[in-house]
Amino acid sequence: MDLLWESVSEQWQDSERSTNDEAGETQQGDREGRLAVLQGQLCMEEPTGKGAWPVIIPGPRVKIRLGDKLLTGPTVLESIEGLSIEVQQEPPVSDFEIIVSRDKMEVILKTRFLAGRKYALCDAEYQQRLCLKAQTVASVPAKAIDPRLVLARLAEKGIRPELIETTQVTQACLGREDVEVIVARGVKPVPPVDGRVEMVCDLKTRVPNAAEGDRVDILDRGRFNSVNAGDVLAVLHHPVPGTPGMNVYGEEVSPPAPRQPRLAAGSGVKLVKNGTMAVAEVTGRPILRRGVLQVSPQLVIGQNVDVSTGNVEFKGDVVVLGDVQESLTVKAGGSVNIHGSVYHAHILAEADVSIADKLIGGSVSAGIKQPGLAKAVKLLHSLDRDLEYLVAIFRQLKEHPKLSVRDLSLRGDGYLVKLILEARLAQVPKKFARLVELLAGEDLDSSEDGLARTMGGIKTTALRFLGAAPLEFNSIEEVAREKIHLKAFAAELEQALDMAADVAVHYCQNAKLEATGSITITGPLAYDCDVVAGDALRMSGACRSGVYAASSGIFAETVGSHGMGKTALFVSEQGVIGAERFYPGVRLRIGPVETVIEEECCNRLFYLREGRLASRKYQQGGAAC
Repeated sequence: MDLLWESVSEQWQDSERSTNDEAGETQQGDREGRLAVLQGQLCMEEPTGKGAWPVIIPGPRVKIRLGDKLLTGPTVLESIEGLSIEVQQEPPVSDFEIIVSRDKMEVILKTRFLAGRKYALCDAEYQQRLCLKAQTVASVPAKAIDPRLVLARLAEKGIRPELIETTQVTQACLGREDVEVIVARGVKPVPPVDGRVEMVCDLKTRVPNAAEGDRVDILDRGRFNSVNAGDVLAVLHHPVPGTPGMNVYGEEVSPPAPRQPRLAAGSGVKLVKNGTMAVAEVTGRPILRRGVLQVSPQLVIGQNVDVSTGNVEFKGDVVVLGDVQESLTVKAGGSVNIHGSVYHAHILAEADVSIADKLIGGSVSAGIKQPGLAKAVKLLHSLDRDLEYLVAIFRQLKEHPKLSVRDLSLRGDGYLVKLILEARLAQVPKKFARLVELLAGEDLDSSEDGLARTMGGIKTTALRFLGAAPLEFNSIEEVAREKIHLKAFAAELEQALDMAADVAVHYCQNAKLEATGSITITGPLAYDCDVVAGDALRMSGACRSGVYAASSGIFAETVGSHGMGKTALFVSEQGVIGAERFYPGVRLRIGPVETVIEEECCNRLFYLREGRLASRKYQQGGAAC
């Protein structure tokens, strides 16, 4: 019995112990493993039961190695033994760059300073997936750059030491700021003085008197600008070369070649003094066209051009005091001025064409293409007289016994020049300001280097007479020289202007008109015509039937009509079309965009905006529908 009780007791105890163990396991359950960062140290709790093992993930600026292996993504850890953690630091940056300009005349030092950052591992609570992150704990200031390093780099590049501005180098290196400074400069060459052609004669066109008797009378020049045989027309001033400079490498920099002006003699002109002076060989009108100076006699027709005169062909200007009859042709190398009408005839001119009365049938063709500069030329001629008057007043006042010579010796001649402009010639600065405004609006082709240079010279001279600039004149001789320059500039502009031609007619019907400049129809009607204008087309009256084209704009009182043929108006993409009344059926085309007026409209100006046809109010004569 004792043995039996002992056996039963042991089995019961074993059964109790097994039951307690199973209960203990059930109470403890499955627990996941966890990781934490405490005071910068990685800690780990292993999982129990079937709990998930911890996962470690490297974050930004944190590198984790398990032995020799770099962990690049989420990794399951069994133990943290053999695990190393590295936090990457951001060191400060102190750097510089040497830049040499394209023309090798300047050296630029570009510095870059960037403060560094010190990072430490962020603490984190226990979690199954732990991403190690770094946080900024301190900022590390950038160090100054040793100027000797920059000087050594400049020496390596071959920069001349005497051209280096060491003060700029030191300030940029020690300033610890991002800067770009010029630390070496070459010696710029002294620019040359361009040669120039001084126009002695006046090139302005005049209106002739009517010739009496003979068909051609070159002696009766009337109000035409003219010169006599032997008169000096122009003088050539040779250029003065510039002085070479030196770039930052010590290499010689040659100045640009001075402009060598062209003095070419055409018909009626002779060059003397080794080609430096142009003299008239005949009596007539001096003309500067396309760089060639010539003297052309005037041709005045004191009657109608008809069967008795035959066709007229002349290299200069032609003035017809009567009409041009049917089937006749008038051809001129200059302008054509017809005081009467043209009936089914042909007019061809390289300059302007003016018809005082009617153009019925036939054709008119005028000029070759060139931007218009007429207003600027007129201002230059007016300023030439004003400056001549200014010089005369100055010299007269300076010789006056009551003038304070001591005051002028202290303030300079420019003081007296400014006083004269303010008291006697207030219009001169206004004219110069207007001149600058006109030339600023010119849009020249990039190939017209000579004309662009002329306009630049005019603007430079004009600025010397604006505001307080006249005070900078050291002597009146400078004003006199500026007057000579402006006269030469006027001649060059007239040369360019001579290549653009306008047409003016009072009335036209069933005719063809072409002009490189503007076309103006001053009368009540343009009917069934074919018109092409290189600039603007302006019609004071009605425009009925026909095709009318222009570059910058077409303007009329009325366009089209009820049942009187088709009317079409064309302008360039930048052009405009305006009229006080448009009738239905009128076809408009601005650049590539075309439309037909479907309903009568008043006071509209059509133009392109963002590639689409648009319009706004046009008020020329106040017409009402």
